[in-house]
Amino acid sequence: MEQQEKLAVLRQLVGVKTIDGNELAAAEYIQDLLAEHGIKSEIHNLGHQQANLIAEIGTGQKPVFTVSGHLDTVAVDEDDWDTDPFELVQKDGQFYGSGVTDMKGGVAALVIAMIELHDRQVPLNGTLRLVLTAGEESDMRGSRALHAEGVMQDSDTLLIAEPTGYRTVYANKGEVDFIVTAVGKAAHSSRPNFGINAIQNLMDFLEAVKTKIEQKAEQRPDSVLGKTTFTVDIFKGGIQINAIPAKAEAQINTRIVPEYNNEAVIADFNETLDEFNATHEGEIQVKLLMNIPPVVAKSDSRLIQEIVKIATPYMQSMHYSAEEQQQGAEMLEKQGFNPFATDKLAVLSAAGGTDASELLRDKLEGANYAVFGPGNPLKMHQTNEAASEQMWFDFIEIYEKLFAEYLK
Repeated sequence: MEQQEKLAVLRQLVGVKTIDGNELAAAEYIQDLLAEHGIKSEIHNLGHQQANLIAEIGTGQKPVFTVSGHLDTVAVDEDDWDTDPFELVQKDGQFYGSGVTDMKGGVAALVIAMIELHDRQVPLNGTLRLVLTAGEESDMRGSRALHAEGVMQDSDTLLIAEPTGYRTVYANKGEVDFIVTAVGKAAHSSRPNFGINAIQNLMDFLEAVKTKIEQKAEQRPDSVLGKTTFTVDIFKGGIQINAIPAKAEAQINTRIVPEYNNEAVIADFNETLDEFNATHEGEIQVKLLMNIPPVVAKSDSRLIQEIVKIATPYMQSMHYSAEEQQQGAEMLEKQGFNPFATDKLAVLSAAGGTDASELLRDKLEGANYAVFGPGNPLKMHQTNEAASEQMWFDFIEIYEKLFAEYLK
């Protein structure tokens, strides 16, 4: 494919609004594109305009190398953007647009690399399987459905093209999310004893459960992934300044490590809930939103070794601005890793989860797994989301070489 054809793929994907669904439209575009190059694919319609896509090239036999990315993107506030988030913009060596980093850039690079290998009739001793998913940013509906269908049962290797830049990740924290609702009783603020303040109850409960979980997390760190974390990311309640609130809600995100795992965090959450409700007026109610486990793969797997070998020369020729170097150094320091380098590709663990938590549910430890994709992780979920043009084009070449070498 010529450079402009490659750009057209990314442009088309950015132009499809896949916020909170609508992955079907993106999947249909990719299916048509693959068909133009003689590659068959299947769309698994999940309803509500959501869909997964699977395509394969090669022999159809083992070994199976699965490469994956998600089609959905996070919500954007269009008024805060300097450009139209659903139009690919090129400026000063950067792409701008919703998903250019997380992760339509990675998806487009995977698709183009597969097409390039197929068009050039590069021999593959095995099968290259492309798996594109729906709903990763919300409930991982797509990867959960694919696991139920057994998409990884015959697969030896999984690469997910989430944005890492010139780093690769072999371990991810899991995630448990909660909606916590406090139900109280309304009253005039001049007579607070006539009511039950739902906001106050919610604040007190959150402090109690946060204290418990953070104490346990300190006691049970993981040697690879660090500590389980607890954050309150949404809080709302009340209707006006002179009314005791009868209802309040918070949404909680916890990031999970194997030493203090999903089941233990949920048990501690529920224990705190029971204790609180038994000793307070009103009621705290909890709903579980997401429950995905951590993944700890092999840091020295063949996949990781091939990525380091093939990608390092590209990393060494990459130009990093002073700002990018500073941001990279700060990110690694906050995560407890070695100083930022531009000559050696780092192999890391990461706090963020991926579809691997669902796709690899049958092998969460020791898998041949890596996260490696174009884009700056610090630009994820940001206004004016951006990605390096040079890096994106480089990753297409890296993927082509990696897939061919791995299935040589």
